[in-house]
Amino acid sequence: MREARKTMIVGEELRLWLGNHIRQRATQAKIDALGAQWNRGSVHQHFVATVANASPISAATIAEAFRAMFADDAWIDVLIGELANAMRDDPYFVPPFRALKNDIHAGLLVYEDAHVMVAAGVTRALELATHKQGKQGGSINFSGQITVLKFVHGGGAMLSFWEAPRIADDFTAAGAGSCRLVDRRRISDGEILVIDGRSQSYVVDHAGANLLLLQAAIKVDQAPLAVEYDAATGAYLGSSATDDADSRVQMIATLVRKLGHDGAFGAVATLLDHPRFFVRWHAMRELIGIDARAALPHLTAMTARDPHADVRAAAQATLERVRAGLGEKEAA
Repeated sequence: MREARKTMIVGEELRLWLGNHIRQRATQAKIDALGAQWNRGSVHQHFVATVANASPISAATIAEAFRAMFADDAWIDVLIGELANAMRDDPYFVPPFRALKNDIHAGLLVYEDAHVMVAAGVTRALELATHKQGKQGGSINFSGQITVLKFVHGGGAMLSFWEAPRIADDFTAAGAGSCRLVDRRRISDGEILVIDGRSQSYVVDHAGANLLLLQAAIKVDQAPLAVEYDAATGAYLGSSATDDADSRVQMIATLVRKLGHDGAFGAVATLLDHPRFFVRWHAMRELIGIDARAALPHLTAMTARDPHADVRAAAQATLERVRAGLGEKEAA
């Protein structure tokens, strides 16, 4: 009865807030003020200086700079305190940072530029245990980026560490090899790790308490792909783009096809010269979806001229299927 009454009170408060534009604007003003304060503050400026002072700019120099910066994590307590105070004063306040969330982890992106993304977050022990119990097999993900991790609170977590062939610009499925377990140990409070996601990965196997993490993901010198392997067998499972721009190009190509615009074929065809092999192949698939017959000359050329072996092989296999579907015979 008490819980039902509490729910009714909260529901009424929310209804009143949603119906009061002055209160909503006041909440937004607090969010904007804290965001501006953070951007002008010493911690944010320290992030800027940390990147600027890394010389020469490379994944290694930036990773080392953030490893040194993460040695002092007092700023995270200040940030958490400011957010807690703001939410205590206004229950509808939301942090002025992009939220990062999945089944077991919740975090905030507190800094980003062209070279690095810095986040603070919590991995929840209960959700981790539930996730592990309900998961069959599992996979090991290699991010393609160098990442600096600080376990502010390690939660008594047991981590496993994995290695695989380095992900390079000329990555192929045939050359992906397999991943292997190289170490398993308990993590300590305050421990800092540098994981080269182009050939290294880690998994939180279990934890006795929640983990509080700082993470700097280095964009410089990142591999074009993140790669996934089967945890049980070590076999290659698949890959995905690491660069948001590459992902957006692929999504736009799909959208253009679905919209059915007269200029769709020509627009997507320009992507056949894209520097990323997986974008070129995605573009070819969309061209076939737009007009398979018109795509045939491009597909035929791709079988011989594309610089990437996987693309040539996929194009050859697809060419035979498209010709069969169109009722055409390969020229002698």
